This record gives sequence, C-alpha cells and structure tokens, in this order.
Amino acid sequence: MGLFGFGKKKDKAPAAEAAAPAMNREEVLAKIEEAKAKVASLEGVARANALIELGKLHADIDQVDEAIAAYEESLELNHVMGKASSSLVKLYNKKRAQAAEAKDDEKIKYYLDKVNEMLALSKDSLRGRA
Repeated sequence: MGLFGFGKKKDKAPAAEAAAPAMNREEVLAKIEEAKAKVASLEGVARANALIELGKLHADIDQVDEAIAAYEESLELNHVMGKASSSLVKLYNKKRAQAAEAKDDEKIKYYLDKVNEMLALSKDSLRGRA
C-alpha cells in the first residue's frame, strides 16, 4: 500500500441500497402524462424545473427526441446551467453517435454543432455573460 492509502482497494457500498426500484415502461409513460399536465399548469422557473423532470422521464425510456425537446425548452425558460444542459450534451452525443453509425454526415455535423453551442453557453455562463 502506498502513501495516503493510494493503491488500496476501497470497499464498495451495496448498490441495492442506493438504487431506486426501476419503473416499467407503462409506469414511466403514466408519469410522463402527469408531468405534461404539471408543465402545462406552471410558468417560469417552476415550468423549467418540471420540464427537466419530463425530459428525464423521456430519456429513461429512450425517447431521445422528446427528452431533447423538454430539456431545450427548459433552458429557454431558465438559462441556468445544470441538469438540463448536462443531459442535453449527453443526448446530443448519443444522437451524434447514432448518426455516425448511419453514416449521416449532415446529422453528425448538426449534433456536433449542438454540443459546441452547449459548450459555448457553459463558457458564457461561467464568464457571467449568460
């Protein structure tokens, strides 16, 4: 064992305690409908936060385009970098990878540009320009 415990294997906490029980697709679809109703009744930052939850639900069942739409609307309402922006980057990269697999250069460029826009937004936010 090295100095300061480097190289020592850490005991892992049981994953079962940390993980919430997974919902099946029908349960997620029901939650999506509830979230859509909630989004429709809210405005401003509360609506942006509800859209983040809606985006997460869509992403959970691999409805990537719907998740992207919810996260993008959330960012339009509330320009704060956080869950929506980080989730968008992951989803844009997923779409870019799918486009690469399909050898669709136009979509590859489109999603690469989207990732770059998020990076620029993040930098502007850090610089206080957002």
